[in-house]
Amino acid sequence: MFSPGIIYLGVNKVKQVSVAVPEEVFSLLGFREKDLQRELLVRFAVTLYGEGRISLGKAVQISGLSYADFMEVLSACGLGVSYGTAQLEEDLQAMKELDQSGNDCSK
Repeated sequence: MFSPGIIYLGVNKVKQVSVAVPEEVFSLLGFREKDLQRELLVRFAVTLYGEGRISLGKAVQISGLSYADFMEVLSACGLGVSYGTAQLEEDLQAMKELDQSGNDCSK
């Protein structure tokens, strides 16, 4: 069920979704299939975070990137990190889950 090259940190259940991309568009993009999958997840996470629909911690989980790498992507997209109490609490919980799963969340 998990896709190769995608990191699912602190996640117990994952919903797999398929996306159809026309061959000519796929060819124009120049991605390998797994690279396109990663790119779509990162862009999806950036979009949801930018709309304020998910916290930074959830966006990082969806993207499969480290916090630092995801924040670089946000910066490249012209988005900053906005934090409220609810987002902080959610991110702290995500970091606890990462720590309990044995993953180094400082990367």
